[in-house]
Amino acid sequence: MAEKNRQRVTNILFVLAVFALSCNLTFSSLHAADEPAPSALPGEALLSPADAEKILHELPAFKDPKPIKARIKTEVDDLLGARTDEGDLLLDRPARVLRRFTKPSLKIWLLDGTQIQEYASRTKTLYVKDFAKAPRALKLIQAAFTGDVKTLRELFDVYTFKSFKDGKDAYRFVLNRKAGSASGIYRRIQARLNGEALFFHEIEYLPEAGDRVVERYTDIVAIEKPVDKDFALDLPEGITRKAETINGAE
Repeated sequence: MAEKNRQRVTNILFVLAVFALSCNLTFSSLHAADEPAPSALPGEALLSPADAEKILHELPAFKDPKPIKARIKTEVDDLLGARTDEGDLLLDRPARVLRRFTKPSLKIWLLDGTQIQEYASRTKTLYVKDFAKAPRALKLIQAAFTGDVKTLRELFDVYTFKSFKDGKDAYRFVLNRKAGSASGIYRRIQARLNGEALFFHEIEYLPEAGDRVVERYTDIVAIEKPVDKDFALDLPEGITRKAETINGAE
């Protein structure tokens, strides 16, 4: 069970959620109730749709998203307690994301163009999935990993809360699966963003069934546009490569 839960983290569960919803790999919506509308926390105010739309065009994280790098810590709570992976994020929006975890072991996840590549040192296998024939799935996966809230509104109702902390504006975005939509792996996503930050500092995933996952980002900085070699996997020799073409129901 422990190994199964660890693999759940390294596979990046949100990709599975988006992929399931967009490619009809779903559970019946009869098996899950719609998530109730969230309430404001102390010190927060729920923004009107017009004000929420405005910040999606004005905040630095959305207005002119620059390439960034950051530290990333992914935590999952399972029956054995909190388990974490730590590493680095390289993000070049809209279509390139490299997540390289080094603690407790090497795990790499790369979204580049139409392909997702995933490697874990435990298995010594590189899994390659090509989404060229599933453009909608690819679009939603890209949105999930680049913080494109506008695109994610295709699947989720988005509630935007604003607060004032340490002299600065702060925002909490709650994404609930749309009422009446097919039930996927995740029923809710919550993301927190400091007003002038370049990326979210925390994203929480609540699954339909299973363990809560939280990702925290620190040391977020803008960088010059990365080149191809910055996204090189640099894998050891002698690994196994398994490729798969994903066919979407467009």
